[in-house]
Amino acid sequence: MDMESVSIVIPTHDRPACLRRLIEALRAQTTRPAEVIVVSDGAEKVEAGLLERLQAAGVAVRLIELPCASSSASRNAGLAAAGGEIVFCLDDDMIPAPDLLAKLLGLYAQDQDRRVAGIGVPYAEANRTEQWRWWEWAFRLLGRVRWRPRRVAARYVRLPSELARELTPADMISGGAMSLRREVARGARFDETFRGYAFGEDRELSYRLGRDHALFLTRALRVTHAPAEGGRGDWRSRGRAYADNVLHIVRTGTEGGAGTWLLVVIDLAGAFVQHLAWALLTRKRHNLDFALGLAGALLRHNLLLIKEMLCGR
Repeated sequence: MDMESVSIVIPTHDRPACLRRLIEALRAQTTRPAEVIVVSDGAEKVEAGLLERLQAAGVAVRLIELPCASSSASRNAGLAAAGGEIVFCLDDDMIPAPDLLAKLLGLYAQDQDRRVAGIGVPYAEANRTEQWRWWEWAFRLLGRVRWRPRRVAARYVRLPSELARELTPADMISGGAMSLRREVARGARFDETFRGYAFGEDRELSYRLGRDHALFLTRALRVTHAPAEGGRGDWRSRGRAYADNVLHIVRTGTEGGAGTWLLVVIDLAGAFVQHLAWALLTRKRHNLDFALGLAGALLRHNLLLIKEMLCGR
């Protein structure tokens, strides 16, 4: 593949309507990808005619089917199969604007010294309600996810002035809209030990890659996020996964001391308070289930810690 080729990796799990919408958005791109790799880990078969429509538009298509549901494993399978110079992971519930790929490749083209290892595209929520704005406000007020790695390579990279106006150094880029240069993507692997809903596997990968590779976020580009249920776990299991995976990331990827652990405690307490408050305010059971799952996971971790202190490993 030539220097300007891009591979799109789409992990999908029983969301045919979302996948159909994304495929159509890729067909409408002003600069089409060289290949699209769809990795399905759900029970439903991917519609063959949908992929054929993409092939008819001149895009190479590959379907990979995995037996077990895991967003980390699905993304890894796509990364391993991708042959484009730029590998762009897009979740199936994303909607790219028609010129997104053209503008993203334009950013990479300005980086003639190849200092930029990866570019993440921030989300714009499709249904940004007043309640969502209150949720974001509470998220910031409660100090959620302020723990960070000590070293971020992008902070020490000097870019051409025009490109520097377009990009900002990032300690984390989301796996839902994450692009990497091929040489970085080939060595990048999401941690497949993450539990359940797999919250945080992209954060862990970003922290690990970002120590040695310069990762950035675009300042102007956005991809629309229109989420839908996909069967990756009920809300109580998501709460358990949140606690388990945050603790896993901090232990393995932040080089944190007491200050970092204090921020983690604030984050986990904030997550519990936020979901519990939303359950009371909105009377939606899933927020309560998330809070209970998170509390149960933290209780289990504390009991294990006490056991280790009393009985040793």
